[in-house]
Parts: sequence; structure tokens; C-alpha cells
Amino acid sequence: MKQYAFGRANGKMVSVKTKAELVEEINALIGAVGDKFDAEEGDPERDYMVDRIPKRLEKSARRLPTLSMHLLAHIAEGPVSVVGLAARAGQLKGTVSKHVQRLVEAGLVERSPVPGNRKEVTLSLTADGEVVADVHEQLHVEMRRGVQEFLSRYSNAELAVLARMLSDYLAAKKVGVRIVPGPE
Repeated sequence: MKQYAFGRANGKMVSVKTKAELVEEINALIGAVGDKFDAEEGDPERDYMVDRIPKRLEKSARRLPTLSMHLLAHIAEGPVSVVGLAARAGQLKGTVSKHVQRLVEAGLVERSPVPGNRKEVTLSLTADGEVVADVHEQLHVEMRRGVQEFLSRYSNAELAVLARMLSDYLAAKKVGVRIVPGPE
């Protein structure tokens, strides 16, 4: 049996969902949001980049994995070793090495030897790498702007609740098939 609480909003009677109903609705919405953006037709982020880079770089922009693009952005922060890049990106060195090789093969990154160290190399962007990294940054600026515009319609109190819930959800861990709170 559903239980409803009633209250007044703007002088009108409104029904208020129970906590269990709200939790169920939020659970369904989290899944629906993920499904909605995973099921988008095409790849709008890649399309955005391809529309803004020279034709010769289109193949690289379409084929490189998202992680490669994010590593390119980290390299754009300044020359770095593979180990340093792994630390900057919070990724495993082996994973980073594979993606760096793809970036080198695409002509976006170059390796330079470190004087006095035969094993270590410094990674830096090529001219084409700078173009792709700049457009990738523009993409993220535009994405952030869209989120800011979308969220601006909510009050500070509503945003504070949302931020807390999302932080808690991100800190949660999965035990079997259940999501459980992370450390507080």
C-alpha cells in the first residue's frame, strides 16, 4: 500500500512521495540517464572535434580511444615522462604506454631521449598534437558550459543536495550486486 504525505506549495495541496518511492525513482533515473547518453546516435564529441580540425587529422580523431585523447590533454600541460604521465592521469604505466604508442603512431606525440638516461624519454606534443589538444580542450569547455547552463535553473540548496548525493554515490563501492556506502 502506498503512503503519501500531503503539504502545501504555493497555496495548493500537493502529494509527496514516500522515501521508498523516491529512492526507486532515483534508481530508475540513474539507469535511464546512463542509457540515454550511451545510446546517442553517432559520436557527437568526435563530430565536434572533426568539424574543427584539419582534414588530415580526422582519421586520428575518430580512431583514437577517449583515454588517448585525455592523455594527449595531460601531455599538453607540459613535457612529461611515461611514468609522470601515468601519475598525472591516475592510470597504470602499462595502459599509458599502449596509448602513448598510439599517439606517437598518429603523429600527435613525439618521444625525446632524456640526456644521461638511456631508458627514459620525454613526451611532448607535435604541431598536429597541439591542434588536436586545443580542440579537445574547446570540446570540454563547451561541455562544461552546457552543464553549467543546465544546472543554473536549480537553487543553491538543490545543487548542494545533488552534489552531496553524487559525491556519496561516487564514493560508494559495489559488493556483489549491491551499492554500499563508501567511507565517510
